[in-house]
Amino acid sequence: MSCLACFFDYAAWDYGAEGFEVANLFASSRLARQFETGAPWVVSGRSGIELFWDMCGELGYDDEQAMIEQGFRPDRTPEYWAGWIAAYVQWRFALTFRTVFDVLPFDVLVDLYDPWHEASEERMAQLFAERMTSYRGQTNLARMRSACGYTQRELAELSGVSLRSIQMYEQRNKDINRAQASAVAQIARVLHCRVEDLLEAVVAVA
Repeated sequence: MSCLACFFDYAAWDYGAEGFEVANLFASSRLARQFETGAPWVVSGRSGIELFWDMCGELGYDDEQAMIEQGFRPDRTPEYWAGWIAAYVQWRFALTFRTVFDVLPFDVLVDLYDPWHEASEERMAQLFAERMTSYRGQTNLARMRSACGYTQRELAELSGVSLRSIQMYEQRNKDINRAQASAVAQIARVLHCRVEDLLEAVVAVA
């Protein structure tokens, strides 16, 4: 949590990037996949500043100028807090960062700083769960299919999964999480993604 908090604090206050843009880049990066699985070198082996430059290098935004030095700030910034909470929510519900920022965009999270920074992490998790319940964006399947440029019919023909099934998964009339593993694997193969990327997040707060 501290590492990702520093990542966003540095990106916004020292590098001068827009927090929401950095959040979108991060969510799309291989670095985020490593973070999501708890890879030790990411979550504890590197500082937030080092991770920011790792991401820049991965995505081709790395220039040849020297690493910008971190400035002194007497208090935690809203971006620091937003990164802290994003890391907690991702871990708490085992979601991808893409889902986290789809449900609660980074700039919206920053705007919640006052007064929510005084609340506990678990209270923020409850707020996230409430928003997740009402979140009805595109399914992961629809998003991945669109990104690959396929129509539903084309995906059905290439994967061997019926058009009707694909339509029902995308409309949430059938739960893709309960679909036959072989069918989801066939779709994932065509879309060049992991099976996990097509499953829908299930959030529950005890």
